[in-house]
Amino acid sequence: MSSLRYVRTPSERTIIDKLHALRRKVGLSDGVKFRAEFLVLAFKHGLVSDICTYRLWDEGWDELGERTFDTCFEMGDAEEVIAMVVSQARNEGFLDAIRNYCNMPGSFDRWLGYADKQACLF
Repeated sequence: MSSLRYVRTPSERTIIDKLHALRRKVGLSDGVKFRAEFLVLAFKHGLVSDICTYRLWDEGWDELGERTFDTCFEMGDAEEVIAMVVSQARNEGFLDAIRNYCNMPGSFDRWLGYADKQACLF
């Protein structure tokens, strides 16, 4: 029985390598920028599912799975992280990826609210 391996383009591999490099930085207490960067890369490049289903880990990027993704929201600064991600998504045109992720009623509006609240602080 042969095993089919998903083939990644060089540009995909570059993005996944960046995510892999960030995987241990997202848990740092002062890692808000790393958490936001990780999520931006995941959403912008359509890799959220591949991360959360451990597909990337299975392809050889060890420790790049749902646990890492979840850590981005569990460090006490989730509102700030989400605000940064939403702001960048608005500027770079990948807001629909976030909308698709936020599948619970009201969650996408809550994410937008975090960004709008942060914008009012400046």
